[in-house]
Amino acid sequence: MVHPCGLLTRREEPVPLKSISVTLSICEFVAGVSATLNYENEEKVPLEAFFVFPMDEDSAVYSFEAMVDGKKIMAELQDKMKAHTNYENAISQGHQAFLLEEDRCSRDVFCCNVGNLHPGSKVALTLKYVQELPLEADGALRYVLPAILNPRYCLSGWSEDSCLNMKTPVVPLEDLPYTLSVVATISSQHGIERIQSNCPLSPIEYHGDDKTSAQVSLADGHKFDRDVELLVYYSELHTPSVAVEMGKPKTDSDCLMGDPSAMVSFYPNIPEAQPPITCGEFVFLMDCSGSMQGPMSKQDKSQLRIEAAKETLILLLKSLPIGCYFNIYGFGSSYEAFFPNSVKYNQHTMEEALRRVNLMQADLGGTEILRPLKTIYGASSIPGHPLQVLRALKRSLQPVVEDVSLSWDLPQGLSAKMLSPEQTVIFRGQRLIVYAQLTGMMPPAEATGEVCLKYTLQGKSFENKVTFSLQPKLDANLTIHRLAAKSFLQTKDMGFRETPANDKKDVLKVSLECGVISSHTAFIAINKDLNKPVQRPLVRRAIPRPILMSTPVVMSSYNRSGKTQALGQKLKKKCRPPEEISPEMETARSSSNRTNLETRNTVFGNEHLVQLISLQKANGSWDLNEGLAVVLGMSLEDVLAALPLKNVDSSSWATVLAVLWLHTYNKDLQYEWELLERKAVAWIRFHAGSIMHVLVKAAVAFLKSSVDPTMFAF
Repeated sequence: MVHPCGLLTRREEPVPLKSISVTLSICEFVAGVSATLNYENEEKVPLEAFFVFPMDEDSAVYSFEAMVDGKKIMAELQDKMKAHTNYENAISQGHQAFLLEEDRCSRDVFCCNVGNLHPGSKVALTLKYVQELPLEADGALRYVLPAILNPRYCLSGWSEDSCLNMKTPVVPLEDLPYTLSVVATISSQHGIERIQSNCPLSPIEYHGDDKTSAQVSLADGHKFDRDVELLVYYSELHTPSVAVEMGKPKTDSDCLMGDPSAMVSFYPNIPEAQPPITCGEFVFLMDCSGSMQGPMSKQDKSQLRIEAAKETLILLLKSLPIGCYFNIYGFGSSYEAFFPNSVKYNQHTMEEALRRVNLMQADLGGTEILRPLKTIYGASSIPGHPLQVLRALKRSLQPVVEDVSLSWDLPQGLSAKMLSPEQTVIFRGQRLIVYAQLTGMMPPAEATGEVCLKYTLQGKSFENKVTFSLQPKLDANLTIHRLAAKSFLQTKDMGFRETPANDKKDVLKVSLECGVISSHTAFIAINKDLNKPVQRPLVRRAIPRPILMSTPVVMSSYNRSGKTQALGQKLKKKCRPPEEISPEMETARSSSNRTNLETRNTVFGNEHLVQLISLQKANGSWDLNEGLAVVLGMSLEDVLAALPLKNVDSSSWATVLAVLWLHTYNKDLQYEWELLERKAVAWIRFHAGSIMHVLVKAAVAFLKSSVDPTMFAF
C-alpha cells in the first residue's frame, strides 16, 4: 500500500521520506488501516515531493491529514477538478498544500503531492482506509501491504498525467533511506486459531480465554524485499453474521451516513464435488515478453522466469478434467493462440499443448495484453461449457451455487435498502458480503431482525438464516458506513473519464457526503500559516524504490464478465522463513515435461515430483515405464515383479503406485497436486474395480509406506 515512488532524482540528493508506520486493526473480516509517512526537508530550498502507492481497489479511503511541525491540518474532500485548482493556487500563494487522489488511469493506485515543503520542515502525512479482507482457498483471511509499486501495464496513448507513466529511481535494498513499522490488532468473537506471515514477526501475543484477540508486529529491520502478508485463521469460519452500525448524528435524513447501516456476511459450507465437474472452458494467457528471459532470483543457476511459467502451465494442464475445453495464448507485442478455438481436453490435445508449451520462448517483445483479451472476450461461448470465473483452478472445477437471494424480516416500520449489487451465484470457497441502509423507526433495544439467504446447489434448495440485534453499535470510524458507501460507489463509478454524466452526479453526492474518495474527488489540505511568495519553481524530489528480482505474473485466466485472475502470482512459491512455512501457506509449484532432470530451482523444487507429474496422462493414469520406475527409486523389473495379480492392466498398478508415492513423499504439497491426484483415483476406481484394494495393499507394502490405504476410499 505505501511504498512511495516518484520522479527521477540523482543518488546524491537527500530523500525527504524518513519512515513509514502502519497501524492495522482487523475485526472479523474487515481491516482498518492508518498509514503515516514522515517527511523532513534537509535541503536549503523548498521542495515538492510526489509519491504513488498501490491499494486494493475495494479499499475505502476516508481520511487524509497532515501534521506540519506539530500543527494538524485536516484535508477536505472536494470535486477533483476543484481540488487541483485549489492546490495550484495555494502553492502559487506560498502556502503548503497536500493533495491525495486516485490515479486517473488505474483505480488501485493513489497519488499524493506534497507541495511547498520548507527547509527544515517536518511533515507527517496520515491516510486512513477500510477494506474487506479476501478469503483464501484454505479459509484464511489475507491482508497484504505491497513492498513496492511494481511496474504496471500501461496502454499506449494513456494520459500523460497518469502517475503510472512516471519513472522512478531504484536503489539496492541496503541503500533505502527509510524504514517500515507495522503493528496489527486482530479480534474475532469466535476466536483466532493462528496467524501466519511471510515476514519475520515479533512474538505474537494472544488475549482472552478463547484467543479472541491478538497483537502482531513486524520485526525490526524489514528490508522491503517482499510484500508484508498476514494470514488469519478463525475458529468458526462459516458462521453467518450481521453487524448494525449507528449512523452519524446531525446528518441530513437523505444521506447514507445518517441512518444505521448493516453488513451481512454469509460463507456457505458447500461440500466439495467428487469427482470434479467436467464442463467448463479454461483459457490461459502466458507472458512471453522479453522480460520473462530473466532469472527468478540472483542465486547461481537460478531458473529462468519463462521456464518457471511453463512449469506452472503444465501443472494446470495436468489438472484439467477430461471433457472440458481449453486454449492457451502466448502474448508480448503480438499474441498467438495454440488452437484457433478452444478444444476438448483429451490425451491428443493435451500432448499437442505440452509440445507447444515446451517450445515457448520469451521472444515476443513488449507486454501488450489488450488485444488477446479482446479476442478472448469477443469469442462466442461453448454451449454447456461456461467460461469459468477463476480464482483458482480448484474452485472453478466445483459446482456453482445459483439462484442466490436475500430476504429480510424486520419489525414493522423498519426496512432495508440494499446498497450492494445483486449477486446471483457463489462459488465454493467464496463469501457473500452485502450492505444495507436501515430506514424508518428503530425498535426498542431488545428487538431483533432476521436475514435469510436462499440458494440452489445441484438442483437442491438451501436456506441459511441468521438472527441479529437491532441495537446499532457506535464506531467512531463509521467502518460499515464507509464500506457501504464504497460498495455503492463501485456500482456507479466507472472511472474519471468513463462514468456516465447521470451516474457522476450520484457518485459525487455519495463520495462527498460520506467522505469516501472516488475517481471524481480528491483530498486537499492547505496550511495557510506560511505565506511566503514562491520566488522560483519548487524543486521536485522522488522517493526511490528497491531493486528486486521479483517473480513475474506468469499467466492469467479470464472470464467474459470482466474478472481476471493472475494465476502466476497465486501459484508461485512463497518466500518464508522456515518457522513460518506451512502446507496451508504454500501455493502451487509446478511441473516440467522435460525429459532430463536438470531442474535446479524449479518452482516445485523436487526433481522426482516434477518428473512424476510430467508422466501423467490426460485421463489421470500413468503407464508403467522406465520413467516412473526412476521416480519410485526402483528398477522397472522390480516394479513389474511386485504386481500382485496376473493379467492385471499394468497402468492400474502404475497409477496406484504413483498416487501412493505422492501421499508418502510429498504430502506437504497436496494442495498443489490434489486435482490431478483426484483425477487419478477416479480412473483407478473405474478401471480396477473390485481388485483396487488388493493393488493398494500391495503398493503400501512395496513402497514401505505408512499411508492409510483408506485414503483411496474403496
